[in-house]
Amino acid sequence: MEIKDIPELMEFSKENFIPKQVHVGEKSVVMLLCFDAKQEMPVHQHPGAVEMVIYGLMGQGKLLMGDEEREFNEGSIAFCKGDVPISPRNPGDGKFAVLVTMVLKREKT
Repeated sequence: MEIKDIPELMEFSKENFIPKQVHVGEKSVVMLLCFDAKQEMPVHQHPGAVEMVIYGLMGQGKLLMGDEEREFNEGSIAFCKGDVPISPRNPGDGKFAVLVTMVLKREKT
């Protein structure tokens, strides 16, 4: 069993958002993304992931999924396929953090 304290892993920088690998398993990856004010992650995809789960841990931000952007705040949760373009961002003045779980594609046997 592996237990990690997410608040202890949170780290913010005025220069750029900070991505941290929380866990890498055989079929999953968990990332912590910490955004200071006015920071964003470029629009990107995860074609190696079957599914993604994005959970709002702290603050208020926005989440682009495909061609739709919505408010995404502490306690929000979103689900999408890995090939959907995504971009979390913090347009505000506070801190914003999300936890992303990627379910990886199965290897061909």
